[in-house]
Amino acid sequence: MKKSIITIFLCLSFFVPCRNAAGILVNLIEKDIDDAIKQGEKEGSNVAEYLEQNYRFGEKDLFEENGIIRTKWNKLVVLSGLLFAGGKRISDQEKERIIKSADLQIDIHTFGNKIDFANAYKVYMVQKDKNIEPEKISANHVVYLPEKRVATSGFPKYRATVRSYFPYDNISPDERAEIVLVKDKKKVVFEVNFKEYR
Repeated sequence: MKKSIITIFLCLSFFVPCRNAAGILVNLIEKDIDDAIKQGEKEGSNVAEYLEQNYRFGEKDLFEENGIIRTKWNKLVVLSGLLFAGGKRISDQEKERIIKSADLQIDIHTFGNKIDFANAYKVYMVQKDKNIEPEKISANHVVYLPEKRVATSGFPKYRATVRSYFPYDNISPDERAEIVLVKDKKKVVFEVNFKEYR
């Protein structure tokens, strides 16, 4: 019995994505860069789905807010995967731009009934009882086109991605944090643990 349980555990281990227990990689070494590029090229056109599974936070229900932590490592994975799917490889200039980035990008997806609805939304982070403001924030809106099998009568017509950029110097990349979205005089709070991300 014990032998079969161990075998099942080992088999499952191969399908569970490995995560970095130390926290977000702020300063990538050559091995990290090579690993990220290899991972991206391995995933190819499926890279966005792969990272959404591993870097997503928040609700998974339709029309509920959720977000993505966009670290340097996963930006390298995404870009190299998308380029590789198109028959190209990531350039030294593109690598350098990502590696030298001074900010952690956090994207929050939200829904509304009119264009530009999220322009007034604010985002900040709370760590160790300290409020941390992003260096910059922007929102882009698109018409929401759900799958045909989903009934959308009476539901929001637009989706926005609110992008916030937090300087690495202002945050602890290996601690828990709360990401706070202030919308329509309400707050939506997401709890994240940066140790779970690379």
